[in-house]
Amino acid sequence: MSNEPQPQDIDIGDGDHASGRFLSAPSGWNDPLTGMDGPRLWDRVISSETARVKRYRRPATVVLVEVAGLAEFARAWGGDVAERLFIRVARTLAVEVRASDHIARIDRHRFAILLTETDEIAAINFVERTRAACESQMHANDRLRIGIGWAMPADSADLRGAIETAAIRLAKDFRRTS
Repeated sequence: MSNEPQPQDIDIGDGDHASGRFLSAPSGWNDPLTGMDGPRLWDRVISSETARVKRYRRPATVVLVEVAGLAEFARAWGGDVAERLFIRVARTLAVEVRASDHIARIDRHRFAILLTETDEIAAINFVERTRAACESQMHANDRLRIGIGWAMPADSADLRGAIETAAIRLAKDFRRTS
């Protein structure tokens, strides 16, 4: 996570929209803002896929993608513009994900993706393609950054451990690009 103020603490000067959906973390089975799965469904997918990975010893890689700088962008351009940009990034991510994979919005500005039948090395192609596509949606705006972290489960085949590793790598990615 970055050290910038949390979006819920920032008044973006856009009336009631300051507490709008893009600043709120999704909490249910789906995310109405992006149309993606929400954190509850993501947890269920991770549980069932962990069982599949353990039983059949099949590869899977978890990818975390986060958009940083949205609060500052919203202050400069307005909450509606920031929300539309965020939705464009979300749709870009959804286009890059295969039908056999899973994508969810799990936090305010964070997405989680499960690449089934994909090892960590093969995931690099997805990561670089996705980074380029998302950055093109952000139009090289200096207020916005995209961070990506990915990991495959260790020998235990626990996808939750892979999520923790991906989060560490995501934080390192933001430090690298700062």
